[in-house]
Parts: sequence; structure tokens; C-alpha cells
Amino acid sequence: MYRQLKKKILYAPLFTSMLLMSGGVAQSQETAVDFKNKIIELEQRISGLELLKQELQDLKTSLEEKDQIMTVKEERLDTEIKSIKSLRKTLSVREARPAAKWHLAGYADVGFEAVSGDAKDTFVAGKFNPSFHFQFKDWIMFESELEIETSEDGETQIAVEYSQLNFLLHDNATLVVGKFLSPIGQFQERLHPSWINRVVNMPAGFGHGGVQPTSDVGFMLRGGVAASDDFTFTYALAVGNGPRFGHDEDELELEGFGRDNDSNKSLGGRLAFVHKSSFELGFSYLDAGLSSEGGLQPDGDIEPAKSADYRLWGMDMAYSKGPWDIRAEYLNSKSTPVVVLEEGHGGAEPVSWETWYAQVAYRLSGISDNPVIGKIEPVLRYGEFKVRVEDVLMASSEKRWNLGVNYWLAPTIVVKAGIERRNFILVSRTDETRYQLQMAYGF
Repeated sequence: MYRQLKKKILYAPLFTSMLLMSGGVAQSQETAVDFKNKIIELEQRISGLELLKQELQDLKTSLEEKDQIMTVKEERLDTEIKSIKSLRKTLSVREARPAAKWHLAGYADVGFEAVSGDAKDTFVAGKFNPSFHFQFKDWIMFESELEIETSEDGETQIAVEYSQLNFLLHDNATLVVGKFLSPIGQFQERLHPSWINRVVNMPAGFGHGGVQPTSDVGFMLRGGVAASDDFTFTYALAVGNGPRFGHDEDELELEGFGRDNDSNKSLGGRLAFVHKSSFELGFSYLDAGLSSEGGLQPDGDIEPAKSADYRLWGMDMAYSKGPWDIRAEYLNSKSTPVVVLEEGHGGAEPVSWETWYAQVAYRLSGISDNPVIGKIEPVLRYGEFKVRVEDVLMASSEKRWNLGVNYWLAPTIVVKAGIERRNFILVSRTDETRYQLQMAYGF
């Protein structure tokens, strides 16, 4: 019995080990089956997810295509809306815009001048020059400027500077008919208004008794054409009544006359090239016939009949950009007698006129941001004027210096202070210095 018990005790661990081993095998077999099932299940899930992913991708592609279609339709709709709004605006403007419209502009000035020598200091009453513009649709415009000033005797004088009809034939051509500012040179047509002229007075040889014509009565064709990307070609060709002999032998009357006294028409104009850098170079020419009937004049003098050919040519340049305003101009003219119609009275004599000036002005805004300093503009001008009758120099010949400082209260309102030195070439005439102050207002 003891032997049997001993055998049982010895076999017990072995039996336990066998049971454990058999249980482990069973457990491992169950785990492998579960893993296999789980793998199959995961593969099915992955397959389902991939299918779902493909469906989502297809849906995304479809949505993108629809979105592109909607974007194109929205752009077309926006274009149509803008077109309709533009058309509506155009129609509204056409309905609201009258066929005729007008505009008022002009300038005025007052000042003070002190002259060396025996001349008296004086306040200058100044001028008032209103300009009227009336336009009918896009093909015709009337414009006119009046000059209203107080004379030395206190009388009010009114003159018509210009009065013209402008026919807008083309973007490159305008036909001007009536009394117009002379296109010869640049000063009279562009710079003579006091708020534009950088100096108080005109240059020597310009204005009344000078070389440059102030105006004419007739017709003019003017415009501009782009010669290249850098240059623009401008032109002004005019036919008018032309100048007349003056009262003195060294004078011509170059203002526009409402009636021609001799049927001789003047032909002239100006051609210019303008660079995109704001540099301009111009050439001017004028040809006219002069004649006058002799006889007793209103002042009691007996005037001989005269006839002469008159020719003028000139050049000008301008550079106006930023703070700089640089200009120069040269004019040369001559009247040559054709025939002396009345012997014994001298008749016409050859007369020549020559004038030029150069001017530099600079706004200090180019070197300073200070709001006060930036409105200051120093200016320097020098010019000469010479008149000869049969090569004899006349007393009106002079050299003129102008030095000034301008202060711009506004873009079209300026206060000018300057010194003008006139050196007359002939010693028979005393030199003089003028101290000038002027306020000019353009509107």
C-alpha cells in the first residue's frame, strides 16, 4: 500500500504537468482561430473602408466639378451684372447730362511798384480777366476772355483778349475761328496770365511794342499726334488779318484786328515736339504783307503810303516737371520795304526786331518737406530786346534782369516779390531799377 501511495505521489506532478500542457495547447489553438477570425474581420473592414474612401473621392470629384461649373456661372453672372450696371450708369448719365454746359475761369492781380530815379512809387490797380467757356455736346465750344483794368487816369478799360469758336473735328484736330491768341512762340498763348507768369512783368520784347504777336483774327487748325511712345508732335497753323504798321517807324501793331486794312493775310504757326520727360522744343514762323494808305492822319500828321513784307521766325524750349520750371525763347522779325508809293516822304524803311529770354524757377519743395519752405520758389530771368531801323539801334533796345521770390499760398494763388533791372543799350536813356510786389489769383 505504501508502494502504491508512493507511486501516486510520484505520478501526481507528472499528471498535473500533462494537464497543464494539454490546456495550453487547447488555449493556443483557440487563440490562433480567434486571430484568424480577427484578421479576416479586419480585412473586411479595411476593404469596406477603402470602398468608402473611393466613394468619398468620387463624391469629392463630383463636387469639385460642380463647384467649377458654379464658379464659371457666377463669373458670367457677375460680368452680366457689371455690364448691366455700366449700361444703366451710361444711360443715367446721358439722361442727366445736358447738351450744353458752361464754365467760368480767369485771373486777377494787384500790386505795388517802386522805380528808381524820378519816377513815383505807385500801387497798381491790377487786372480782372474773366474767361467764359460754353460747350455744346462734343463737337463745338465757344470761349472768350475779357481784360478789365483801371487806366492811369482812373478810367475802366475793357478789351477782348480772344473770342473764338472751337470745332472739335477729331481727337487730333481742332478748327479755331475768330479772334485767338497768337500761336507764335509760347509766352503769349501759355504764360501771360499773371498767376502763371513767374515774374511780375513780361520779358523784354514781349507784349505791346514787342516782337511777339499777341493775337490775330482768322482761323487756325491745331492738334497733336503721337509720333512714338516717347514723342508727341503738336501743330498750330493759322491764317489771319495780320499785323499793321505802327505810328512810329520802329513799331508794328501785332494785336488782332477785326477788319483787314489791306487784304494781305498772314500765314504762320508753330510746330513742336514734346518728350514724355516734359521737355518741349518748338519752332515758329509768320509771313505777312504790310501796307497802309498815305494822307492826313487824325493827329494832324501827314503819313506816306507804305508797303513791306514782314517775316518772323523763332524757337522756344520748356521743361516743366516737379519743382523745376525752365524756359527759353528767341524771336527774330524783319519788315522789308517793297516799294515807296509816295516819293519825297521817306516811305517805309527796313526794320528788324530781335528778342530772347531765359528763365529758371525752382520750388523748394524739391529739397524740403517743410510746409512753409516748400511753398517758396526763387526765380531768375534774363533777356534782351533790340530794334534797328536801317541798322541804327533804337532807344527801346535794352537788357533786362529779373530776380524774384514767389510764395504759393495755393496752387493758383501766388505772392511775388522781385527786383527788375533795365539796362538800356543807348546811353541816351537812363537805366532804372524796379522793386515789385504782386499778388495773383487764378480761378
